[in-house]
Amino acid sequence: MSGIVDSGWAAWLPFELLAGLEALATGAAGRRRFRDLLASQSTTEREERWERFRLVVPSRIDVPADADGLDEGTVYAVLTELGLVAGTPPRLVHAESVELVLTLDHDEVLELERLRSSRDVGAVPDDLSSLELPSIDATFGAGTGRNDACPCGSGKKFKRCHGA
Repeated sequence: MSGIVDSGWAAWLPFELLAGLEALATGAAGRRRFRDLLASQSTTEREERWERFRLVVPSRIDVPADADGLDEGTVYAVLTELGLVAGTPPRLVHAESVELVLTLDHDEVLELERLRSSRDVGAVPDDLSSLELPSIDATFGAGTGRNDACPCGSGKKFKRCHGA
């Protein structure tokens, strides 16, 4: 498992997904720990880790809202979509290590903190018109030249990234 999941993924994968990977790598004892973890009550730490994972997982992957009620099939479906397991029955993918790179600039950190604080009932302003919401009519990259850097932050030219 350590060859597939480097320290980047290990820091972000929920305990349920890590236990699923361990169950595939270690046999009966790992499967027993995996089933025990899925059957046990959720803790604050597990819930926070699941929420962090939902923030960084690619949007193309369907992730349950929380870890309550997860079963082995759901865990292996998420791991399959992440490219960490494949096949039926699921087997570890023996490939290059998977690296999760999460880089946030100052503005993105501020935006993330604003979103987190808005989850608190007391943090929502009474006048919702003061919230700066993006326009539905706004087009991504509007006003960006073909040879300018892409506004998504990839470092590529707009024509090679989102302008294609």
